[in-house]
Amino acid sequence: MEKPDKLILRLIEEAKGRQGTLFYILNGIIKEIGYIPEDAVMLIAESLNISKAEVYGFLSFFKNYNADVESDRAYRKIIVCKSESCEASGSKQLLEHIKTSLNLDFGKYSFDGKYFLDYVYCFGHCSSSPVVKVDGLLYEKVTPETFDEIIKKLPEPDVKNSDFINIADLKNTKNYRKSIIFKRCGNINPLSVEDYVNAGGFSALKRVVAEIKSSGDDGKLLFINELKRSKLRGRGGAGFSAGIKWETVFKEKFGVKYIICNADEGDSGAYADRIILENDPMSVIEGMIIAALITGAEYGYIYLRSEYARTKSILENVLSLLKKTDYLGKNILGLGLGFDIDLITGAGSYLCGEETALMESIENKRGTVRMRPPVPAVSGLYGQPTVLNNVLTFAYAAYIFKDNSNLEYFLSLGTENSKGTMPFQVSGAVKNSGIFELPFGVTLKEVLNLAEAYESAKMVQIGGPLGAYFSLNDEFLNLKLSYEDVSEKGGMLGHGGIIVFDNKTDLKYRLLSSLDFFIDESCGKCAPCRIGTVRVKELFERVLKKQNIEENLKIIDDILESMKNLSLCGFGAGIHMPVRSLLAFYKNEIKT
Repeated sequence: MEKPDKLILRLIEEAKGRQGTLFYILNGIIKEIGYIPEDAVMLIAESLNISKAEVYGFLSFFKNYNADVESDRAYRKIIVCKSESCEASGSKQLLEHIKTSLNLDFGKYSFDGKYFLDYVYCFGHCSSSPVVKVDGLLYEKVTPETFDEIIKKLPEPDVKNSDFINIADLKNTKNYRKSIIFKRCGNINPLSVEDYVNAGGFSALKRVVAEIKSSGDDGKLLFINELKRSKLRGRGGAGFSAGIKWETVFKEKFGVKYIICNADEGDSGAYADRIILENDPMSVIEGMIIAALITGAEYGYIYLRSEYARTKSILENVLSLLKKTDYLGKNILGLGLGFDIDLITGAGSYLCGEETALMESIENKRGTVRMRPPVPAVSGLYGQPTVLNNVLTFAYAAYIFKDNSNLEYFLSLGTENSKGTMPFQVSGAVKNSGIFELPFGVTLKEVLNLAEAYESAKMVQIGGPLGAYFSLNDEFLNLKLSYEDVSEKGGMLGHGGIIVFDNKTDLKYRLLSSLDFFIDESCGKCAPCRIGTVRVKELFERVLKKQNIEENLKIIDDILESMKNLSLCGFGAGIHMPVRSLLAFYKNEIKT
């Protein structure tokens, strides 16, 4: 192993010319020696010509950066997933077993020093919950009994147990067999350009290149108008028009422009981004290249969450392959225009899935949100016009641009304001968990029937940790799954994750676990979120102790209303949805 100072100097040298330099350097140090030495902070600060406080402020923001020297004794590191999807599949009981049997708690070594327990919010293997990682190997559908077997034997480097691609997550349904963006998954080698091209890949890019060569800016406007006509909405949660974003960046005529793919997929129950990036990554990259050629961007970045180790390896290989061809580089398909893409890996922050926090972290700052306006399309990365869409949005754009028949087919699916399909990702109390790519407007009941929800199913949470809970009565079973219909019921569709909870769910535990997550993940920039999250939990703890129940519930509701209206971003503003919906349906169970 290199000496720490030599390692740090090498990483600093390799990081020159990159964006997200602090991520690159700090991630490299953690990978090699497991912690950030104190001397490293000063050396990095001097080399990058920034203050020591800026370096420490950055590394202290992210969960993956440990400034303490790890134990020099051999120990086994156990990482438990604390997501809602794992909880709905039995992780509460599993965690209690792990803590009791090994005498552990989070962030602690066992008394004999043989084990260390940590957690992540989501591993992105929600259809195979509960998930545990032991010594770097990922184990799915873990029970207390199987955990004991895992811990008894030394781990073996077996691909079956590692962070792997699970094509079985993609479900073929009888009522809808024509997948749009997942059709190549499992049918091509994701590391083969030839396979991708033979399966129709880069057809959209070639069409765009030919039109731009022929018509210049008029050709670019043609495709912007196609995208607007498609009504493609961002699949990252907010559902904003992709066409308007691209048009705004196109109209900005001065300065450097950027394309960013947000692959920081952190919502519990959402893992469609991981599946497509591991099985059909070139479709996403094709969408990014098209966005660059249309808007005039020269630089692109894929911002990937740190938990997706296998995805990172695949993307590194794919980007390297494409840089050896005419698909990335200085002269894309002979057009005379250059565009390149780099991969940036985060370090454990849910909030960096919010677009402005994501850009702040790329700029070597703490991942806190920005005031808006201006919007990123006008003033994004380094204050320059930036197209920032999530993984699936770029893949859908590549599909739409392939030919007019694809556009017309896309428009034929869905509802008036939610066109096309959505990969609904179902997990928890179901027999047939997985991804169902279905048209918008399908009812919740239809999706739950496809996933074979248990008869004991009691409620669902739609849209990740900030999504609302819905009781499974007739009103909500007949809910149409579209942006507008879910919003009308007081929720949000988000990434399309649907977590099913059964009637054994401990609602008090569920509520407190959510509040712990909100406290942990608040960036702390705005007072409503920073203070409100902590205060709401304090008051709920009093409610659970039967102290001034109605008065405290009224104060909680007032705080949630203030957070909804005054928070800087959707995180603080959205916390009211899960909390209020739980109280709306299950208030008596929670307070008794």
